[in-house]
Amino acid sequence: MLKPQPLALAAILLAAAACPTVAAPAPAPPGVVIDHSPASSGLYIGSPSLAILPNGDYLASHDFFGPKSVEFECPTSVVFRSSDRGQSWKQVARLRCVFWNNLFVHRGAAYLMGPDKHHGRIVIRRSTDGGQTWTEPRDTQSGLLTPQGEYHTAPMPVVEHQGRLWRAFEDAMGGTVWGRRYRALMLSVPADADLLVAANWTFSNPLARDSNWLKGDFNAWLEGNAVVTREGRIVNILRVDTPGCPEKAAIVRISPDGKIASFDPATGFIDFPGGAKKFTIRFDPVSDLYWSLATIVTERHAKAGRPGGIRNTLALTCSTNLIDWSVRTILLYHPDAARHGFQYVDWHFDGSDIVAACRTAYDDAEGGARNNHDANYLTFHRIGNFRARTLADSAPMPGQALQRQERGDLVITGTHFELARLDNEAKAFSNRAYVWKGVPERYRGWSFTRLAGGERGVLRARAVRDTTLRLATGWSQRGVKLEGWIEAGETFSYNDRGNTVMRIFTRPLKAGEEIALPQGNWTGGLLLIAD
Repeated sequence: MLKPQPLALAAILLAAAACPTVAAPAPAPPGVVIDHSPASSGLYIGSPSLAILPNGDYLASHDFFGPKSVEFECPTSVVFRSSDRGQSWKQVARLRCVFWNNLFVHRGAAYLMGPDKHHGRIVIRRSTDGGQTWTEPRDTQSGLLTPQGEYHTAPMPVVEHQGRLWRAFEDAMGGTVWGRRYRALMLSVPADADLLVAANWTFSNPLARDSNWLKGDFNAWLEGNAVVTREGRIVNILRVDTPGCPEKAAIVRISPDGKIASFDPATGFIDFPGGAKKFTIRFDPVSDLYWSLATIVTERHAKAGRPGGIRNTLALTCSTNLIDWSVRTILLYHPDAARHGFQYVDWHFDGSDIVAACRTAYDDAEGGARNNHDANYLTFHRIGNFRARTLADSAPMPGQALQRQERGDLVITGTHFELARLDNEAKAFSNRAYVWKGVPERYRGWSFTRLAGGERGVLRARAVRDTTLRLATGWSQRGVKLEGWIEAGETFSYNDRGNTVMRIFTRPLKAGEEIALPQGNWTGGLLLIAD
């Protein structure tokens, strides 16, 4: 390589000094940008929805809310189409008086269903040309399902079960205060009926909230999911607004004819990571699991405010029974919870992948989103091979301090853990009030690496001398990989609703040898250390 001569080098430096500094472009949000609306427009992106057409094309939609949106009069929604599996998108329709609507496909046609404005009437539109043109809900024969009334929803699932389609809503006629006015409701219609004819639809009774639920910490329920239980019953699983964590969801039972909604506050509330924001639940027969994409609150952000307002972490979660939920992996994360958000995700299974549309608040060339709620992007995401994902596949979470602890024959390094005393009634996880039960006598008084349940931890153990490691994990929760570990035949549990059992495994470790401790499920892998 030729070296620059002194005069030439000086000229280069002078030219560089004379050139104005060009600001670096704002980082693009994760995923594929479907639409962008800067904060200065006064039009914020809401209600992302996604559908897969019979020919494999994708449809995505969103509405506009905010000061320039006329959302209380006749708001606008836009529909996009992708013919290349989400790599690029083209706007194909712009619709008036469409708000909080969801896309779904039934009998080869696409539908949009929701209110005609903020707390408007329920309407449904149909498209038979791939989303380019849509019917107009002029009357009760053409898609106007409720000629009067005020209703609320988000882009929620439509489920076909026992010859009917099911779709949850809330009516907004229980007062005037946000959240408190919402009453849980289920709509259903025969699957072979004309969905645009109002008389074909059945409405359940609207079920009002009770401020005394959750010992007075219950504010509202909203944005319910129609879900089929393992017993073949339809339930409505709703977001719950509470002042703190753990986040909750509520399970409302629906009668087989769709007319009666009922709720038992003693059994109907569950811990649900991400339950304070809108979430969508779908069942996957391949894995035999229920899955959700939910905007969870991690421990480090738990003190940033009400959980409903913390939207910077998107997680893939799953459950065997709709009651006990675990975080499988962290998909999207930003350390700033004030102006960044990944929320209101609508999604579908697509073979071994999940495809999703997300309301994203992120940096742009105009200074970013107004806040984490008032999103400036609609983004598309593909989660490849989702069934095999574990916490080890999580998105990077900058700022996790590396810790180092020396204890006995071991040096323990990692993030997201603390050493605590193992005993009955001792606190099991740093972010939950659960306690240990049935700890075998010989382990009482030992130390263990206490983790934050559902959050990604990284742990490594190095042996100073030959030793045997002991690891406890929630064996019933999928995702943890235990190759090389031997089951010890000893168990204990923690006092969640299911009294989840922790099984103990052992593994020999030679002096100087270091291994990563298996994580990958909600409990993580807890190292038990003799003192």
